[in-house]
Amino acid sequence: MLRNFSYIIKSLLFFLLGVVVKRRYDVVFYYPQHFNRGVNNENQFFKHLLQSCDCNSISYIVFEEPDFTVKNNRNDKAIPFDFLYLLILFLRKLYGSKISDELKDKKIGGFIAKLFFRQFSFKNFITLSQSMLSIFRGINSDAILFDLQHGIIHNNKENYLMNGKAESNLVCNDAHLLLSGASYKDILLENERLNYFQTHAFVIGANISSNNNRHQEFNSNILITLQFTHDHTAEQNDILFKQLCDFISSENTEVNFYLKHHPRFNNEIDLSNIFKQPNVLMAPNDINESFNLCSLHATTYSTSTFDAALLGIPTIFIKGSTDFNFFNFNSELNYPIAHSIDSFKDINIYKNSAEVVKSWARKYYSSFNSEKFISLLK
Repeated sequence: MLRNFSYIIKSLLFFLLGVVVKRRYDVVFYYPQHFNRGVNNENQFFKHLLQSCDCNSISYIVFEEPDFTVKNNRNDKAIPFDFLYLLILFLRKLYGSKISDELKDKKIGGFIAKLFFRQFSFKNFITLSQSMLSIFRGINSDAILFDLQHGIIHNNKENYLMNGKAESNLVCNDAHLLLSGASYKDILLENERLNYFQTHAFVIGANISSNNNRHQEFNSNILITLQFTHDHTAEQNDILFKQLCDFISSENTEVNFYLKHHPRFNNEIDLSNIFKQPNVLMAPNDINESFNLCSLHATTYSTSTFDAALLGIPTIFIKGSTDFNFFNFNSELNYPIAHSIDSFKDINIYKNSAEVVKSWARKYYSSFNSEKFISLLK
């Protein structure tokens, strides 16, 4: 708690100083703390965008929203947004629920602008998970607002596209999407009736490497990326846990399972009994080290499926007898293979599968196009 307090004070001093000190930026980057998943608590989703700005002499500032429910460390290169974040939470309660969330946040943003952003100007705002879109629209009605894709988008994806309509948080704020691949844009265009995404969705690619396939054969090590988070109900987490137990118990002890928690895991499930099994181990914290160690990936619906595929690592999807409408890669995104663990012991099947999944993933995650990104900025 003391650590959080120090960031609140640092944040307060920054915004109080901004009352008298002029600050001019081309871009404001904003993201919640739980996206600090890289080396030195780096936000890897913004890394290539920041480098592109540096190379093109585009000024920017990075705000980090606190998340007091996670263990992720803070990024000391970002400006803590803690003070204004707590103020926003307080003001939201004062406004009550008689007006829409978007309008409420716009009003709060306008109020904050008069106090703390009088000497602060920016032309573009880029956020993750649509965080504070309406707040910053209220702060600056003329800025171009962008939401950078960080996960899977599909038809009837909450906060993006529901029942053929772009979600209100995007439309009300005239927000644009920065997408990682053409196939995601195709999904939006094919399923949306009013053509909002025709003029508001842009493919800029993602920060991916062109490395060779990480493995040439199955080495009996399987990385399991887990999905236990507070986003699920207790019942859903229990179902995921049962599916995990059944999946592990169905395999012989010649296979090693390396379990990797979701970045927002907060002890929703007790896995101590599973780790008592001799062939179940904790995966390295760094996802790249995990992929170096494991030649197969298994999950219920983790986006790490794409990370693995881009390295030529096939995924096996963990399923159970209970259908709880978890995201399905096969039906939603046409994952191209469906082999069992034993099948991958055949080196030819493994090598062919590696190429197939890599080709599939490239349709959703193309290489970053810096020129395209820069051209979208105001």
